[in-house]
Order: sequence, then structure tokens, then C-alpha cells
Amino acid sequence: MVRYWIYLLNDDVASHYRHRAEKIVELLREHQYAKAPLKAICRKQVEFITERLSFSRLELGLKQYFAGRVDKNLERNMFVLQNDAGEEALLVVQKRRLLLVADSAPLAADIGRALAKVAPTFLAVDADFADYYWLSAPAQGRKFA
Repeated sequence: MVRYWIYLLNDDVASHYRHRAEKIVELLREHQYAKAPLKAICRKQVEFITERLSFSRLELGLKQYFAGRVDKNLERNMFVLQNDAGEEALLVVQKRRLLLVADSAPLAADIGRALAKVAPTFLAVDADFADYYWLSAPAQGRKFA
């Protein structure tokens, strides 16, 4: 079972911290585990560096770029994604982050590539905040004249 928190960062923050993502992950970890007085400060900082997620934008992007079935549950703000091999993943949409729970790492990677095509500034952090990576679309092949 693979679990990731996925954040959509502001373009300016993402470009500045592209090679220093551990600083962003440290802030996200503090926000997740902080107690009452510090939690409000961390929340404001996280709101400043992240963007709100649009359910309809995610839906359109996943249907366009994910090579599998995309079902949605509007009542619970979530997507159920299934690849051709029958593996399933759950993508829960919150205001400023996604929770990805998948059966396998290759399925999570496929979803990550689809999200990277929706927006290039997604940062995925595992549920324990021990590992992280930028979601990036596969490099396009060179065109030779």
C-alpha cells in the first residue's frame, strides 16, 4: 500500500525551492504534527506557499492524461482510479492537498505522471514525511530536422 500527500505549490515557491524541497517538507511536517498555537502559524505559511485545488480541473486532467478508468464521488471529494491491470487507487481531494492511496507503486507513479501534466508544481510527500519527490512529466523526445 502506497500513501502520499500531494501539494500544489505556487509557481514562485516551486521554482525557488526546486532543489531545496526538504525545507518545504519540513514546514509541511511541522504543520501536520504541530499543536494549537503553532498550528495556526504553520497553517498560514502552508496556505501562502500552496494553491487551492480545483476538483473540476483535476477531473479533466486525470480523464485526459491517466490511461485507465477515472470515477468520481462528489459527496466525498474523491476519485477512484483503476488501471488496465485492475489495480485501484483512491485520490481524496482536500482544500490544499491530495491524499493518494494506491495498491502499488507503479500505479502511483502513473497517477503522478498524469498530475504532472495537469500542473508542473506538484510535490508528493509520503504519509510519514520521510520521502518526497516532485511530480514531473516524462521528457519529450527530441525532434530532429
